[in-house]
Amino acid sequence: MADVTVAMERDNYLLLARDGRFAVAERRNDLIYNLHGGVRDGINPNLADAAQIFDEKDWVDELTARAALNDAMAAWMHLAECMR
Repeated sequence: MADVTVAMERDNYLLLARDGRFAVAERRNDLIYNLHGGVRDGINPNLADAAQIFDEKDWVDELTARAALNDAMAAWMHLAECMR
């Protein structure tokens, strides 16, 4: 797997880049998680182990990844408002 870099950070979410493809991750409790549903394993935040939590299908074009990031942020904001 090529080097993974952080293209953008937004609250607890990261837009990751690798070879012109993008994925969205959540940073929580000093670990990085994919956005798959259910139980998820986190990796250390240096991204060297990203292959452990991201499949090839997780790496998409930038527009699709940014839309997923916006959706995740909207869901997080909705949850935060409901918990007030």
